[in-house]
Amino acid sequence: MSVPELDARRLQRRFEGVEVSKISDVVERYPARFGGEVRSQQHASPESWPILRVTVSDGTGTAVAVFTGRSRIRGLEAGCAVLFEGVARRERGRLVVLNPAYTLLR
Repeated sequence: MSVPELDARRLQRRFEGVEVSKISDVVERYPARFGGEVRSQQHASPESWPILRVTVSDGTGTAVAVFTGRSRIRGLEAGCAVLFEGVARRERGRLVVLNPAYTLLR
């Protein structure tokens, strides 16, 4: 088994028992609750309005949460697990949710 396959399995097991949709099953333009492990964060340049983009993966797919007016969220860092609730859409082939409600998991 390859490293990416092992990582996908690990992520899927991490969210077993948590009532969430798999990222691959999220339907565009409908309320959704999904979880993932933070893979990366991107911050907008200091000259513009603060925007934080957080990419998560659950082993079935990836999604991006976009937080406007935020440059950082305390406790939200690479490797942590988080649940997002919001209405997602596809943007350039990626699942994106704007200003979702979020819950950090420990």
